[in-house]
Parts: sequence; C-alpha cells; structure tokens
Amino acid sequence: MPRHIQQILVLLKTPGFTHFIQHFGYVGILVWFITFDQFTPFPEEISLLIVGYLSAHHIFNPVIAGLFSLAGFLAVDTAYFFLSKKGSGFIKKRTKGSSALMQSLKEKLKTNLPKSLLIICFIPRMRMFAPILAGSLRLPFKKFLLFDAMALLVFTSLYLALGVIFHGTLSRIIQKAQGLQNIIFAGAVIVIAGIIMILVSRRKNQRNEVK
Repeated sequence: MPRHIQQILVLLKTPGFTHFIQHFGYVGILVWFITFDQFTPFPEEISLLIVGYLSAHHIFNPVIAGLFSLAGFLAVDTAYFFLSKKGSGFIKKRTKGSSALMQSLKEKLKTNLPKSLLIICFIPRMRMFAPILAGSLRLPFKKFLLFDAMALLVFTSLYLALGVIFHGTLSRIIQKAQGLQNIIFAGAVIVIAGIIMILVSRRKNQRNEVK
C-alpha cells in the first residue's frame, strides 16, 4: 500500500484527530492549517485529502471546508511574507541549508510569478517557500496575494476533490490491502524458512570440514 494512503488510514483511525474535527468543525480546519500543519511533518496534501474524505461522509460541506482551508493557507502565507520581508530569524532558520534551491526559486518568481506560485504549490513540502521568497524579494504584497490565492484555489480544489473520490475507493483499497497482507505474510514465512535452511546447511558443512 502506498505510504500516503497508509498515513491517511492511520490518521483517520486516531481518536484524537476525530475528536478534534468533531469538536471544532470548520474552525478546526482553519486552526489545523495555521498551527499544527506548520510544525508537523504531515503533508498539506494529505490533510486536504482527509478533509475531502470527511466531506464525502457529510461531516463537512466541501465548498465551506475548502474556503476555510484556503483561508488558513492565505493567513500563513501572509505571515510568512511579512516575517521574511522584515528579515525574521525564525524564517532564516526554516530556509537554512537551501541556498542553491532558494536562489533558483527566486529567479523563477521574478520572471513569472503566477506560474511559479502554481508550480511550487504542487511540490510537496515546498509551498511555504513561496511567501518567504516573495517577501525577501520585496514583491508587491497585493500582487503576490492575488496570484497566491489563485494558485491555492487550484491546489485546494484538486486535493479536496481527490479526497471525495478517494472515499469511493477506500473500502476496495482496504480489502486489497488485507489480501496483500496475507500474501506478504506467507511469502515472508517461506523466505525466512529458506534462509534458516541455508544457514543450517552451511553450519553443517563447516562442521564437516573441521572434522
């Protein structure tokens, strides 16, 4: 099973996450993307897929959930933009060790801001660099915000839609995974048994050679 699907299944089965969503609702989505999402290694793409999946279960309205997700992204991007513009030490720590990559992205943002923002959105764990670099380049904030909102609208809509589609195939994936687990387990047993037989055979041969 692909790693990102495993992550989704694990998170959906976590009582804390379910309680968080049920308790805070749409505000919980906003809070998640503004806070927890910034300090965990969990990709934003997976979070959006889960929101889409929960929308398919009628826990959320997908349009409203999308708007709250978009609001969270824009709030974070605005904060990163102005922190970077002011030369914040926090921002410098987050971009430390990526000078060559940062320089390449800066050049792309200078030459074609709309296209570059859209591309960066779809590079996993790289999206936060867009507002940081735009702020460091002192690009006009209104211009950045406009194109950033457009890129994020495409990004958010796509992954929410995939989450809704994923709802329809989840049961089949789980069933297939269960079948694969049985096959993998049987195969592992055969492999381990074979390795043990080879090791035992080698030891017997070594003992015979010594004698």
